[in-house]
This record gives sequence, C-alpha cells and structure tokens, in this order.
Amino acid sequence: MPENDPCEGVVIALKQQFDRIGQLLHELDDGRWWPDDRAGNEDADTVLLHTRRIEESLQEIARIVAAMKD
Repeated sequence: MPENDPCEGVVIALKQQFDRIGQLLHELDDGRWWPDDRAGNEDADTVLLHTRRIEESLQEIARIVAAMKD
C-alpha cells in the first residue's frame, strides 16, 4: 500500500538499528574487554553519554507511536 511506504521505511530502519545494538552488545561481552585505565573510563563515559541519547530517542519514538495509535 503506497500510503504505508514511509511507515514501512521506519520499521525497517528501527529493525536495522535494533540489530546493530544487538551486535554491539555481543561485542561488549559484558565489558570483559574494557580497559581499566583512565582512557578506558573516558571511553565508557562517552559510550554512556551516547546510550542516554539513544534512550531519549527511543522515548520520543515511543511517544510518537503511541500518538499514532490513538
């Protein structure tokens, strides 16, 4: 259905990002490889900052989806 094309694109994009996050979590291996030095902590801080951005984006997407369902 042509009117659903944008929605289908959104679903595809979200699934791709979901897969990428899954791959990253697998690579992190519960942080076993993470260095204990200062540089490693700075890297962890940066990753946490971006993780919070992902959280904010997901909250906004969830809000939009909920509004579309109403």
